[in-house]
Amino acid sequence: MTEPDSSDGLPRPIDADVARAVARLNHGQREFFEERAGILEFDAGLPRAEAEREALVQTREFYGLTG
Repeated sequence: MTEPDSSDGLPRPIDADVARAVARLNHGQREFFEERAGILEFDAGLPRAEAEREALVQTREFYGLTG
């Protein structure tokens, strides 16, 4: 189980780089990220860290974010 983020109660991403990127997302983007990560982990069978990395890519693409 991942550590909850003290600011919003959502789990802190495992990878430090992903965590820093996710910290810059707004609430709606963060919800999208968490949903994608969960789907990739449980439905696609990816390890959580890999699911979070891919979810970040998908979130950036969906919202047209860079960086």
